[in-house]
Amino acid sequence: MEFNNFLKKQLNGIKDKNLYRKRYILPADIIDFSSNDYLGLKDNPETKEKLCKKIKNLALGSGASTLISGYTETQKQLEEELAKFKETESCLVVGSGYLANTGLIQAITSEKDIIFSDELNHASIIDGIRLSKAKRVIYKHNDLNDLEDKLKREQTTGFRFIITDGVFSMEGDIVPFDHLKTLADRYNAVIIVDDAHATGVIGEGKGTVFHFGLKPDENIIQMGTLSKAIGSYGAFICGSRTLIDYLINRMRTQIFSTALSPVQNFISLSNLKILQKEPFRREKILKLSEYLYRQAKEKGINLTYYGTPILTLIVGEEKKALYIRDKLLKRKLFVQAIRPPTVPQGTSRLRITISYKHTENDINYLVNSLKEILENYDG
Repeated sequence: MEFNNFLKKQLNGIKDKNLYRKRYILPADIIDFSSNDYLGLKDNPETKEKLCKKIKNLALGSGASTLISGYTETQKQLEEELAKFKETESCLVVGSGYLANTGLIQAITSEKDIIFSDELNHASIIDGIRLSKAKRVIYKHNDLNDLEDKLKREQTTGFRFIITDGVFSMEGDIVPFDHLKTLADRYNAVIIVDDAHATGVIGEGKGTVFHFGLKPDENIIQMGTLSKAIGSYGAFICGSRTLIDYLINRMRTQIFSTALSPVQNFISLSNLKILQKEPFRREKILKLSEYLYRQAKEKGINLTYYGTPILTLIVGEEKKALYIRDKLLKRKLFVQAIRPPTVPQGTSRLRITISYKHTENDINYLVNSLKEILENYDG
């Protein structure tokens, strides 16, 4: 078929540029340094035991969207716990972070509004802005001087929205939220902060707002996922009760999506409670992250480190990133090579993430392996 030949040609072009991707099923003996399971809750035995006892009383699926018959007591409890955790009036749980960002942005903006978006925001934010009718203004990454210049210049009869990751997923750096909030108040803007990689990690686990000693208000919307530090699946939006009521009525990605299963929400709720009562998990990963940075530095390996469990080795070339990944895999270490379009051209990298399951011995093995592989790379 002509169409199939077109697809083959496109795939060959992707392969020629060292941008071809495939999925991996990792063997049990692999040390995974690419998971977002920061707190090690993905296989948590306490939650598994609770689920085994509870499973007879839980439906396996929700059967419908939340506005039909798919809203369950388990989801209600999860939303209430998340609202309490994030210190907001209300919360809405949806199927994924992608559904949360695309649906939220589209629902609350109009053609009269302006969205100011960090240039390194997650793809789900970018797509959400594209789906909205609002004007889009991109500001330089974490450059609040550039943001203020654009806030001054761009006038509107509608609302201003500033959208940013809390912890940036490919860099590991943290938005200077305290200064961002000052700007937002000065220019009467609503902030949407994506706390996917911040929840459970910074701000005593509560996220970006709390990392800077601030409290949420009606002009701060906190979005996050249940699939990273919480070790489950799904996403949430926390904010005022009025906001959540509005989203229930207008957010297309939750109106027209089947609700998460009670089983999944039960896992999220159980793990969220563990996250709150076991701060030693967060404390351990932050210490291990710093340990990795120091050990790598001693070996002459320049990792980018911002005090979070996401550290990067930027190598530039796609070919080199793939070479390092494949050599590590032969040593039973998995660190995924991150390449364009996920990251900008010329910044291909090894993205290393630290989990509660890791040990100092694991990190030492990774650092020593990286050193040998880098020394033997001849281009």
